Order: sequence, then structure tokens, then C-alpha cells
Amino acid sequence: MGTERGWPPIPQGKPFDWEEAQSVPIDECREELVPASLVPERLLSHPVYFLNGLDGAIAECYVRRRVLSLLLEAARLLPSGLRLVLLDGWRPPSLQSLLFKRYCAELREIMPDKDGDYIARMASRFVAAPSTDPGRPSPHVTGGAVDITLADKDGFLLDMGSAFDETTDRSGTVYYENKVLSGGATSENTLIVLENRRILYKAMTGAGFTNLPDEWWHYDYANQNWAFMKGEKAAFYGVCEPPFRWRDR
Repeated sequence: MGTERGWPPIPQGKPFDWEEAQSVPIDECREELVPASLVPERLLSHPVYFLNGLDGAIAECYVRRRVLSLLLEAARLLPSGLRLVLLDGWRPPSLQSLLFKRYCAELREIMPDKDGDYIARMASRFVAAPSTDPGRPSPHVTGGAVDITLADKDGFLLDMGSAFDETTDRSGTVYYENKVLSGGATSENTLIVLENRRILYKAMTGAGFTNLPDEWWHYDYANQNWAFMKGEKAAFYGVCEPPFRWRDR
């Protein structure tokens, strides 16, 4: 179905390595964070953590200025009638810490015999470990990471094959590509999911983003994840904050 409509398979891509990614130097460009909610034409802003009442979450999806421009470019690459939905952008460090601690707690219940280091390594597959080191920031605190999905013209989310933030193998970007290649069942729903992921991947990478392979929804630009996946010598986005004047008073 995807190939019939011209959507090529998602490539297997380069394996991701957190340690190597966070060893990439950062040459901070000091580009500002901007609110994504001001450009609703083809980009819907839906701050999912705030809307679900998580402590520390904010009611806006902030991204770097260049990231917002590229998101609009990606939106223009979508088929008519589809829109991008931005679920999360810049993330306060306190929220990053909360998400990581919650997922570690879930894993400890499942694997009570494992030590803390093992749990932390397992957790970092889906939630970046919080970091106070400016040379090794979590991707979302740079303003260069976005969590994104697709909606139809009426605002209904498309089926992407797993829920946002689902911590199973189904969340892997090429999970359904591999399922089809291995001769697994190719139901109509599987083919729809496959096409939806291909559309999102093609639009986002076509605009210059890179994808985190374990999460179909996570894309990066100019941060360490992006630099590692692109083979760049340096990242351009490090730790930043929205320009709230009251913080300086």
C-alpha cells in the first residue's frame, strides 16, 4: 500500500548509541526558543504532558526558531488533508527527571532482581536520563527534539501502530517494516500503519530531521542526537530556556 502510493520503506538506518551521541561536542548557536502554537495552519500544537497534568509540564510547545521553520517545511511535504501534531518540544529539566524516575519505577516492578544501573540503562531506551551536565544534555532540553504525529483534516489522530510514549517494541520506527519483511501478517490495518509511519518519516527527514530509532514519534535537529545520526562533528543546540522576563527579576 505504501509503495503503491509512492511512499518508500523506512530504511533500517544507523544504530543509535546514547554514549556516543552525548560525546559529540556542542557549539551552541544561541538561537531562541519560539512558541509553536502561533502557527496552527498545518501544525497543531498539543502539549500532551501539560494536558495530562504532569508536574512541571508547561502549556506551550517551545522549539528553536529553525526547528519551527523546518516543521512547517515538513508539514508542506505531507499529502493534502494531513497535518502534523506537535506533542512535545522543549522540556523543563524537572519534567525530564520526573518522566525518567516514573519509568524506572515501572521497570523495577517488572524486574525486581535487577540493580539500579541495569534499570537506568533499560529506561534510557525510551526516556533520556536527566542530566545537569551542559555537555551531555537530554535532547528535549535543547529545544531541538520534537515528539510528533499525524492528524487528518478534522484533527483526528492517525493510527501509528503504538501509542505515543508506549514502551514496547511496537514503538520502534521500523517495527512494521520488519514485520512485513519477515513474512508476518499484513492485515489492512498493518498496511495503514506502515503507510502512516512512512509518510511521517519521509516528511520529517525530508525537512532535515533525524529519527530516534526506538521511537517513531521522536525527531531531532541540530542537537547531539542529530549530529550523531548525521555524522556531524558538532551539535549546535545545547541547554536552553524560553525567554521568560520574570525569571530574571
